[in-house]
Amino acid sequence: MSNEQPPPDTASDRLVADMLALFDRYERERAAQRAARGETDPHTLAPYQDVHAVTNDYEEARDSDDPRALDQFLDHLAEDLNFHDVRALRMATAAVQAAMGRIALAARVKGMSPDKIAVETGYTASRITQFIREEKQRLAAP
Repeated sequence: MSNEQPPPDTASDRLVADMLALFDRYERERAAQRAARGETDPHTLAPYQDVHAVTNDYEEARDSDDPRALDQFLDHLAEDLNFHDVRALRMATAAVQAAMGRIALAARVKGMSPDKIAVETGYTASRITQFIREEKQRLAAP
């Protein structure tokens, strides 16, 4: 028995079939990119994985002994990003900044020190303390 579906009859059926085919192609291409980066399970879709990859690559290039590494990384990043990507990253950064008080307070409630939160997030301990204080004030406000 064949798994193939009969050809779509209507324009909307064809549109849906084309969209599904594009999604399948996108998923295959993304898995191939992940595999090329050496990921052990390229089909795992971990949220923010691409952001972590950019961060890791940036830190590696910034800290490299090769004086050209950072420029090369930035050139590649500029080639890869379009304006929609830049906007999305800027908005995500703003969202994380806005949520940081909640994140820091939740970690503090679980017993994590401001120093440890700072190390994990890249903020200073005094900024973490400020986030926590501001979040407590927000929660206490009527």
